[in-house]
Amino acid sequence: MRIPGLMILLPLLVLHGPAKALDMKDYDALNRAAVDGHVLPRYDALAAATAKLEQTAKAFCAAPAADRRIEILQQAYHDAADAWQDIQHVRFGPVDLFFRSQRFAFWPDPRNTIGKQMSELLAKHAGGSLNADTLGRGSVAVQGLPAMERMAFGDDAKKLQTGPDAAFRCGYVTAIAENMAVMARETRQEWREPGIGFAAQMLKPGQGADPRYRDAQEATLELFKSLYTAIELAADHKLARPLGASIDDARPRLAESWRSERSLRNIQRNLAAAADLYATAFAPKVPDKSLDAAIRASFAQAQASAAALPMPLEHAVQDIAARKAAEKLAADTLALKAVVMQRLPEALQIPVGFNALDGD
Repeated sequence: MRIPGLMILLPLLVLHGPAKALDMKDYDALNRAAVDGHVLPRYDALAAATAKLEQTAKAFCAAPAADRRIEILQQAYHDAADAWQDIQHVRFGPVDLFFRSQRFAFWPDPRNTIGKQMSELLAKHAGGSLNADTLGRGSVAVQGLPAMERMAFGDDAKKLQTGPDAAFRCGYVTAIAENMAVMARETRQEWREPGIGFAAQMLKPGQGADPRYRDAQEATLELFKSLYTAIELAADHKLARPLGASIDDARPRLAESWRSERSLRNIQRNLAAAADLYATAFAPKVPDKSLDAAIRASFAQAQASAAALPMPLEHAVQDIAARKAAEKLAADTLALKAVVMQRLPEALQIPVGFNALDGD
């Protein structure tokens, strides 16, 4: 995904000279803080939450229809969705293999590919069964959290308890949960594998015949892309798409998780994750303390605006009173995006070029 306005970055970098030069030891320390203090604990949490969702889905579907409490399944979904939103911005490494990121959450989906393919799947297989392995080798659109949300919320939630295809639907929900648990476990293992895991590749760059990173500064650039991605996703997609240019142009069903009314919660967790990555890894190496204060203040403002929204985003974008708060959140998130993109790379001497962020 090409970053709007990236063409203005280089002139901006010329205007401000760095307070002091960083060396490879600084980048090493930044990378280690990010991996040990931010990335690995969040993949641990994702593995735990998806394993719990799998257990919950199996227990839900094993119970007699009259005893199935959809609220328990929905809470397990929320916990897994929280864990995913907390690490969604890390799009490199094991999660980039086998389309895992898209399989966890295929979004945005402007053509309703999920809805169309799920309808086909349900119609085709209603009399049969589906397992996690078969699901995992199929279309990314019918896997992951968006598919689980459609099954567990709204009118479809009732069909998990009663109806002619309740058994297949329950099997499908269980397959979704098990598939995500497998992906999360594998991603975690591939990061943590001693000596050869992705953490080792990032923290010991330049080693081996074909290293993933030539040096620590290159690995820091990868982490910066993740920091920026969290903010950019919130600003340009999760907010801008449902908000529209005016209240008449609002499209609440373009919000990321409108069925479960957690689209705002997703944004709040994305902003919190970005703030944590910045504070844990980047902030200690920012030589200009006034810039560090400005970035922290910008994070705090955006998070405060997200907390101040009086209702779910799906409703706020079309509510005359609440829309102003949603527009303020959008403006504050765009301001955060601007200060991070325009000032942080220069301060840390990260070589962001015209194509450095392409593909995120």
